[in-house]
Amino acid sequence: MNHTAENETRAGLGTFEKTCGYCGARFRVLGTVAKDPLRSQAYEYDCPACGKRYEVQSGAEPEVRLLRGRTDGKDDQYQETMF
Repeated sequence: MNHTAENETRAGLGTFEKTCGYCGARFRVLGTVAKDPLRSQAYEYDCPACGKRYEVQSGAEPEVRLLRGRTDGKDDQYQETMF
């Protein structure tokens, strides 16, 4: 049985793995599933390797754990562009 599903819900936690679109790092995001969907809100979290910002709907601030480092061979930080 393979437990590498992209999305799973266990004991009130919404857990998924994400690959950063900028640097290729792989990380796990742990958020809480709100019992009342109206109490869920958008929270921002950053790639732990490059700082690229992402957003998730969760009942509380998500926890991010790095699983695999960068794959792009760089060491710069992501910078948002204004255009």
